[in-house]
Amino acid sequence: MSRPSITSAGLRAVLVGAVLASAGCSYAARDTASYRSDTSALLDTRANEVEACYAAELERNPSLVVGKLTLTFTVAKKSGKLIPPSWDRNRTTVSESLATCVVTALIGLELTEPDLRDGEATFVYQFRGSPPK
Repeated sequence: MSRPSITSAGLRAVLVGAVLASAGCSYAARDTASYRSDTSALLDTRANEVEACYAAELERNPSLVVGKLTLTFTVAKKSGKLIPPSWDRNRTTVSESLATCVVTALIGLELTEPDLRDGEATFVYQFRGSPPK
């Protein structure tokens, strides 16, 4: 099976609230490009799990060779935790079972250095591969 390619669509940081004044805590102050890069790298840590979801879906539905999954989520300030993503049914072409599997695979992720701001993101997984032989 080909590894599904993953592309980012509009991964963006949104400023909310005032700067935190907290002694002894280490927070980043990412710009949009840094947030995009750091969050993409974080999602990539679960690439094997996402691939396993896709492989399982191909076993159930061999005609699914190409598909798109659009996720939205927030990276919480202070903790850096990825608030569990949701998938956009209007911009997703993969099955509910694949979407649910990927969302489940991403639970528990967090940026190692939290940010001063919440990060709101949209991320698109493009699945392209061949059915198992």
